[in-house]
Amino acid sequence: MPNETREFQAQLLGWKQIHELPDGWTSGQLLSLLESLEVDDVSENDAMEMATLALQDLETDEASDRVLEAVFGETMRRGVRQNLAHDLTEDRPWEDFAELSQQKGIFNALVLLQRAFPRDYDRPDAVSIVLRLETGSERGNTWLDASPPDPAFLLRILAGGMNDSAMLKRLFGESLRGRSFPEAGALLWQVSRSADAAPGREFTLISSHQWFDPLKDVESWTATAWEDAPVVEER
Repeated sequence: MPNETREFQAQLLGWKQIHELPDGWTSGQLLSLLESLEVDDVSENDAMEMATLALQDLETDEASDRVLEAVFGETMRRGVRQNLAHDLTEDRPWEDFAELSQQKGIFNALVLLQRAFPRDYDRPDAVSIVLRLETGSERGNTWLDASPPDPAFLLRILAGGMNDSAMLKRLFGESLRGRSFPEAGALLWQVSRSADAAPGREFTLISSHQWFDPLKDVESWTATAWEDAPVVEER
């Protein structure tokens, strides 16, 4: 594939700190948590307030364990949850958690725990950026219009605006240069298309500070990027 078909112009339209994820806690999740806490007959509109009050009736360690259980279910063993509960008072504990796919869930758990125990837990923070992307390549526009867009493709574009000391490039340099970046979906917590204004596309991306901080003062850049190669299943 010629190099020019992989070139994109990126412009950072917005970079802001956020303290909760859009639709991070649905009413269904909250009502399920309340049911586990033996609180019944709660309306969807009152679910957040009642969940906060119900958690305040517990010790913080138990409340942490119950919230983590609500977030992760059987995907996180109880012993791991209990150990993690002790670490949630540290600064940005999700950034130190080895399982990348569970970092977003830890952030989301802290949103609810901080509401219930504002003196015990720091207010969690993440980063939301708005990115405008353009390319003169027909293949590149196909990648931009994919639904959903390939997270590895987007991270390769983001990496193009970062210096070599950025954590993303230091930890995943080989994946960024290659054709397989399986961790990419865990690094980008939320991706949404915010606008289409020909000839560009605009996206809103949300993730943690450790991945997005290097872009804070960057205005625009040119990046070479591509989608991951399709996974071929063995028969």
